Amino acid sequence: MDVKHEQEKELGYSTDDLEVLFRAVNKMHRRCLKKEMDSRGLGKVGQPTILFMLRNHDVAAECDQKGFSEALGVSPATVAVSIRRMERAGLVCKSTDPNDLRRNHLAITGKGLHLVNDCIHAFQHVDAGTFKGFSEEERKQLEGSYRRMIENLVAMGAQLPTFMKQEETT
Repeated sequence: MDVKHEQEKELGYSTDDLEVLFRAVNKMHRRCLKKEMDSRGLGKVGQPTILFMLRNHDVAAECDQKGFSEALGVSPATVAVSIRRMERAGLVCKSTDPNDLRRNHLAITGKGLHLVNDCIHAFQHVDAGTFKGFSEEERKQLEGSYRRMIENLVAMGAQLPTFMKQEETT
C-alpha cells in the first residue's frame, strides 16, 4: 500500500471524496481572492461586506451597528472597530440621526464606492478564472447543485448571506 492510501486509511476519508474536494476548492478560491485583493491594494479593507451593504442604499438606511453585526455574524464591537478604521481611511462617514441622537447613520464615501468597485472587479477576475472552460450547461448544473446545498444548509439553521436575501426580494 502506498503512502497516500495509508494516510487515507488513517484519516478515515479519501482525498478524492467530494467533501474534501469541496473544502479544497473553497480554500483555494479564498486564497486566490486574497492574492488578487492584495495585488490591487485592497488587502486591508477589513470588513468589505460593510461597504457592499452600504452601497445598497436601502440596507444602509436601515442598518445600524447591531444590524451590521447580525448580518456579518460578528460582535458589535468588531463592527465598531471596522467602522472606525474605515472612517479613518475615508471609506465611510458617520452622522447622527436627528430623530434619535443615540443612533448613527453610515454612508459610503466616493473613495469607499471606488474601493467596492475594485473589489467587484477582483471577484469577477477570480471567478472567471475559476469557471474557465466550463460550458453553459455545466455552469447551470453546478448552480443547481449549489442552490440545493443552500436549501439544505438553511434547513439546518444556516442564515442566507445578506446579498442573497436582497436578490430574493427583488
